[in-house]
Amino acid sequence: MRIETSTRHARATLPVIDIAPFLNGGSAAERAAVARELRRVCIDIGFFYLVGHGIGAAELDEALARGRDFFRLPLEEKEKLRFNAARFGYFPLGGANDYGKAGDLKERFSLTREAIPGEPEEGNFGAGQSVWPDEAVLPGFRAFFTAHISKRVELTRALARVFALSLDLPQDYFDAAFRHLGCVLMFNYYPKIALPAADEDPARWSFSPHTDYGAFTLLLQDALGGLQVRNSAGAWIDATPLPGSFVVNIGDMFAMWTNDLYKSSLHRVMNGSDAERISLALFTYPQGRTEIACLPSCMSGDNPPRYAPVEADSYKRALVEHAARAGKPGLSTRTEERLRQ
Repeated sequence: MRIETSTRHARATLPVIDIAPFLNGGSAAERAAVARELRRVCIDIGFFYLVGHGIGAAELDEALARGRDFFRLPLEEKEKLRFNAARFGYFPLGGANDYGKAGDLKERFSLTREAIPGEPEEGNFGAGQSVWPDEAVLPGFRAFFTAHISKRVELTRALARVFALSLDLPQDYFDAAFRHLGCVLMFNYYPKIALPAADEDPARWSFSPHTDYGAFTLLLQDALGGLQVRNSAGAWIDATPLPGSFVVNIGDMFAMWTNDLYKSSLHRVMNGSDAERISLALFTYPQGRTEIACLPSCMSGDNPPRYAPVEADSYKRALVEHAARAGKPGLSTRTEERLRQ
């Protein structure tokens, strides 16, 4: 099943991966077929639509609607939940702008999973430290998203098993790393703001070009579109909303794990509509004390490890702190090199 890293096809559209055989007791042959397709997709572009995930369309629609309800609150209500280094929470339009640069044209709100009884505090990425709107302000918000995050966490663990098989590893290879996974449900809200023309300010985006920091991301889009991905030929392609799906993409940690076999692709967002846009991304990370080092199936004498091992929590923390201050994504050295290409 091995494919050379140099054999990347320039995808014009995002492919669809059906994970149902991993959730519904599919046969070994069915699961192997999904893993083979996933491998091909992750080598080419590292982005795909995920279907067959078992979370119903009504729940996905409700998640988006409840997200809009949050951002439509008066600013003073949202500011009560302002993000700081000790907790999750609300990011205002443009970020903190400590660097004096124009931030991206979005507001954000972050939540995480509940802590698991008995899990180690070291490396849990702040599990259980969400801050919530008052029940009188947004009735049912906390109960809904606590349950919704839990479902996405289980889906993350299942998807990690697909990744393991796709890399010629035992299906349970990543189980320990994702048993106490780190995760952030990040609401991205793009208000109705007239963006400047590209020739006036080519750097002003709803969400600047970036790669994700973690293992992989499960993104729920609304119907408006605006997400674009850069393919292996350097062209930007649209991730057109597909009802009932998540858009999944490889993050930098997984690219490092796989010695750049799997591609952590640049992506960006431009809200070109005259309406508010919202998305809900679950960023996932292996348990924070996990060492991200080249996987045994991704190295050889002719292809030695390209990255020094790094602890998951340390890598993520530095980039997230920069993003919170600047209002734009933090960039690793490798990402900056790709932006210049």
